[in-house]
Amino acid sequence: MKHFKRTALASVINLALFGIPDAHADTEALERRIRELESRLEKLDRAGALSAKPVTAAPEVEKLSRKVNTLERKLELQDEVTTSTFQKLPVFDAGADGFKITSSDKKHQVRVRGSVQTDGRFYIDDNAGRSIDKFEVKQARIWLEGYFFKNIYFKIMPDFAASSNILPDAYLDYAYHPSASLLVGKFKPSISLERLQGDSDGVFLERAFPTYLAPNRDVGVQLHGGFSLPGHKPETVAGPIDTKNTFTYQFGVTNGSGDSGSPAYNSAGTSNNKELVGRIFAHPFHHSGNSWLEGLGFGVAGSAGNPDRQTLANLATPIGRTTFLNYANVRTGFAAPTSDGGSYRIYPQGYWYAGPFGAMAEYVVSSQHLVSGNTRVNQRNNAWQIQGSYVVTGEDNSFAGVKPIRNFDPLKGNWGALQLAARYSSLNVDNSTFLIVDPNQSASRARAWAIGANWFLNSNAVIRADYENVEFDGGSARTRDLPNESIFATRFQLAF
Repeated sequence: MKHFKRTALASVINLALFGIPDAHADTEALERRIRELESRLEKLDRAGALSAKPVTAAPEVEKLSRKVNTLERKLELQDEVTTSTFQKLPVFDAGADGFKITSSDKKHQVRVRGSVQTDGRFYIDDNAGRSIDKFEVKQARIWLEGYFFKNIYFKIMPDFAASSNILPDAYLDYAYHPSASLLVGKFKPSISLERLQGDSDGVFLERAFPTYLAPNRDVGVQLHGGFSLPGHKPETVAGPIDTKNTFTYQFGVTNGSGDSGSPAYNSAGTSNNKELVGRIFAHPFHHSGNSWLEGLGFGVAGSAGNPDRQTLANLATPIGRTTFLNYANVRTGFAAPTSDGGSYRIYPQGYWYAGPFGAMAEYVVSSQHLVSGNTRVNQRNNAWQIQGSYVVTGEDNSFAGVKPIRNFDPLKGNWGALQLAARYSSLNVDNSTFLIVDPNQSASRARAWAIGANWFLNSNAVIRADYENVEFDGGSARTRDLPNESIFATRFQLAF
């Protein structure tokens, strides 16, 4: 009887939740009948004991017993339906990694992510008024990413703070096997190492000079994969970069967007000619057990194309973003040049992360043909950078940023994590460029050193502060040097 009452109570809850017709009234009526019959049975038992004659069960008892059995079976069936319904419900999760909806069988997932970057830039000793102190919203993104049928990944990321490239990423990645996945759509070409780093994970507010001789985004198709050491299983990694496997490769064909290029809107190609992109990268000490060397990685990337009268992007300083090479400022009698003909890039690159220490280095040679009217020159620019960082609060440094051991909570004596960083970067413009471009209005070389501090309040929020000084060769009247640019910049960033 007690078991029956518990089952009946559970049935009432399930029926209320799922809208099944209520059986509570029938259950109460049955229990009243049972109590009545129990009383009668006790009287019959006493009478049977006195007479010592067998007592035949009353028809009401048999009828009630059948009804009770029927109701119990209905409740069992309802419980099975309820359990099956719960098993099919999706799993909702909200936390520091964003908001996720995952199917019960884990074959499908949609994740909502976002990032906001608000900056302040203040130029020091800018007597010529070349730049303007300002506050700005550098980034405001809400995007969707996830997968269907376990291995068809996607990402759709608009940027509401962008002035032109309002859709930085929109791609599909069929990551069927770790060794061979197919990426199609708009994404970061796998060329510059620092460009491939997450936009919220860098050590400084802006990337160094080598990044700006590679495409920012492009549209195309890319085959990529990763391999691990014998005895270790490789991981399936979606997207344009893989930092989890021992050896990785990316080979692709894109429209070709030029140095620092980033096509906007529908991102259609402007020429029948396409650009070939390739990259190989290795972590030779993965799974070695040596904590000092496991985070060492190095490789080389490159591209080859044949642009057709492609517009050239001006070159600017890293953090200040002040233009020092403007292709529209040309010598008398010339028109603004375009990139036309064979081009290539070579990018040796590497990083090393060990405990709180981190370092990154990159070098690039970028060659293209500049055409203005009947004048054609071969431009061969180069740039390099080296940066180092150290987490003074002891957390691990990584290519994907820093996660504080203790989140910022001053009332409990917790202050988050603090990372200090330094960087040197240089860019050289080929002298042949100035057969077309006016050397009195554009510099031929820029060298920048920077120091920075990053205060990680938690794994999502960080406050950055950078100081950068840039020196120039040329760029002023009578080929004198442009005055140095000194800038102090800050950023409050939230990413989830």
